[in-house]
Amino acid sequence: MNPELEAHLRSLVGFPSPPGVATHIIELARDPDIEMGQVAKALSMDSALSTKILRIANSPLYAQRRKSENLRQALVLLGLNAALTLALSFSLVKSLRVGKPNGISFPFYWRRALLAATAARALADAMRHAMAEEIFLAALLQDVGILALDKTMPDLYRGGEALQRDHMKLAELERKRLQTDHAEIGGWLMQTWNLPERLHLAISRSHTIELSFAADSGAIFDRCVALSGLVADLFLLEPAQRQFAETALSAQRCLGLDKMAFGQVLATVGAMIPETEAIFETDLLAKQHPELILEQAREVLMLRSLTALREINTLRAVAEISNSRALELEEEARRDALTGVYNRAYLDQILTREFDSATRHNRPLSLAFADLDKFKGINDQYGHQAGDRILQSTARILRGNTRETDLIARYGGEEFVVVLPATDATVAQVICERIVSAFQSTGHVVGSERAHVTISIGCATHGGLTSFANAADFVKAADQALYAAKARGRNRSVPFDRQIPARQAANIA
Repeated sequence: MNPELEAHLRSLVGFPSPPGVATHIIELARDPDIEMGQVAKALSMDSALSTKILRIANSPLYAQRRKSENLRQALVLLGLNAALTLALSFSLVKSLRVGKPNGISFPFYWRRALLAATAARALADAMRHAMAEEIFLAALLQDVGILALDKTMPDLYRGGEALQRDHMKLAELERKRLQTDHAEIGGWLMQTWNLPERLHLAISRSHTIELSFAADSGAIFDRCVALSGLVADLFLLEPAQRQFAETALSAQRCLGLDKMAFGQVLATVGAMIPETEAIFETDLLAKQHPELILEQAREVLMLRSLTALREINTLRAVAEISNSRALELEEEARRDALTGVYNRAYLDQILTREFDSATRHNRPLSLAFADLDKFKGINDQYGHQAGDRILQSTARILRGNTRETDLIARYGGEEFVVVLPATDATVAQVICERIVSAFQSTGHVVGSERAHVTISIGCATHGGLTSFANAADFVKAADQALYAAKARGRNRSVPFDRQIPARQAANIA
């Protein structure tokens, strides 16, 4: 960057420095030993900020069955890093919207910034990227260099909103006048604000779209941010100016998203607009309703050639049959043949993923290890066919007393495991007690008789007061709690406690 321009930027009063609340959040985020209580205390000092955090935790973005009633619950759901990132987004928007612009249109600037952030979040979710909130923040701030340059050079953006509607032309003007553009300025600002390197790199590269797919997490981060501005323009510009086909092609080349997947991203953005408008108190679409824009997108992305359409339909039918069978085979491989719940191999795979995700996002994860009581006696008395029917009934009872987001698997024999994502120890214990009660009240028809089978459950929770080094230790903890339930008389649920002795006997049925 031109040293003279940099010196001019540094000399601005009140800019480019983040506001006090944002500075405090940045300091908290850099502390590796930060605790939930400190974050809750810091955010609760700004009632508007804490209200936004609570609202977004209960928004469709996180789609939780259990509503967060207070800030602490919202922080548990979001995780510390995500909550701090979102809080920083809200704080920076609030502070940067204050002031009088010179050449730019503030309403248009913020509509594009918020739409780009919303689009980046939708792209990150489509790519299953773990840093969705950070991508949201980077996209939100990718054009902050425009605000700095507008204050530094009042005559730079004389074209106002008309110039802003052609983002490439605006950047070309900057490069012609300054030998740099607002993307580079924005990246420099992020460095001066001591924000993470990942953010300032993505912002400085936001005008560069690599048209070749790369599975690297950092590359996907940058590409979600760079594409987000183009997606925002699809919602902001006039119908004749919207480049749906070109943007869809860019999404396919750099992120591997086909037209159908890209269309779903646009639909997600449209669905998120009302919530984003409410949270940031801004009208994103001044004239058109999202449904009208999405309808145009569907028309443009549809192939109109009948010949091509017939060929594609034929190929699609063959592909769908093939894909459907492949999915069926894949699902069959994940399922236990007898009970229909997931098998041990898939459990090991999904549990490792959920454990790593819970650890990374600082969210609770609970695990219920269940075992039918005295099941060997059932087999001995009624036969193995009767035992198989009871195992099938067990799977039905577990499905009927857990949530759609929970995962049920047969661990082996008469042992079952229930994975409870984003669930703390209190809620997990309620679910386990419900399962125990359901077994107590269920009779199993065995021939001419009716057999009652009870269940013992051990439950462990990763996060909060107790955490584990890895998924294997997590399973061992739930197994120890199950052993304690058996030792205390069966037909009960016992939460894990480090005072519980390790499982030493295998003959307690």
